[in-house]
Amino acid sequence: MITYRLEKGAPLSILEIDTNFRELEQRLSTLEDHPNTPVIAVEQQEDMLVFKVDGEVISHVILPKFQPLLKGEWKKDTTYQRGTWVNFNQALYACQILHTSGETFESKFWTLIFDGGRTDA
Repeated sequence: MITYRLEKGAPLSILEIDTNFRELEQRLSTLEDHPNTPVIAVEQQEDMLVFKVDGEVISHVILPKFQPLLKGEWKKDTTYQRGTWVNFNQALYACQILHTSGETFESKFWTLIFDGGRTDA
């Protein structure tokens, strides 16, 4: 047990000071030998991410709802932002990178969502 001068109401003796240092040294030794590594976890619960440390909830984040921006047919000279969906050649694409379209459709900016022109089953 550590002795505090304010609690004692008088200066500490040499023995009390030595005892305090011995107590602190033992506590540090215990921490060094058995470090307390926290268990960190992130769990998804419906529309929320829950952050836990050692099983205790420390925070949560409500996940945004995904709402694609439907723009109809792909057009040249148009600025498309990430998340925009367009139709091109009977297929549905999602924009992955903010860009302004050129003269031709560039697949490097898009991810295929659905190919309506596919004939194989």
